[in-house]
Amino acid sequence: MPLYTVLAPPTPSDSVDADPVAYVFVKDGFCWPCLFVAELWLLFRRLWLVLLLYLAVVVIITAAGRFIGGPLPWLVLIFFHFYFALEANGLRRWTLLRHGYRVIGVAEGRRIADAEVRFFYELTYPRFDFRQPPPGRLQSAMGETGAPSAESGEVVGFFPVPGGKP
Repeated sequence: MPLYTVLAPPTPSDSVDADPVAYVFVKDGFCWPCLFVAELWLLFRRLWLVLLLYLAVVVIITAAGRFIGGPLPWLVLIFFHFYFALEANGLRRWTLLRHGYRVIGVAEGRRIADAEVRFFYELTYPRFDFRQPPPGRLQSAMGETGAPSAESGEVVGFFPVPGGKP
């Protein structure tokens, strides 16, 4: 499944959180619309500097194609379009970071809507961290060494007893 980088817009002060409606989800990976209509995609995403650089490279390759001739410049242009479509979302992320956005997480989903649902669900209901001991059992299960001991009846072999002493 594709991964999406979640970026929050800049806020006026550090004490104010960004509005979750303004979060931007940028897909990691190949951008199919950018392969076929790169200029329109760049205009729609408002990536002005990237658009200027893209047009400059296309003009240079086209001018070199007229000067050199043959199929090589056209192959280079096709390769450039594929490479640009591969890196387009990374350039979008770079532009957002340059404008003050900050990365706040990563989400996974088949579509962007699935990734948004997963991200906001995890934000609302965080997962239990299995590396930490469960709350409430920490003091009762700890021996002098700070870990459950076999003598206290809290451990049977390698497995802790769920309810304490058997």
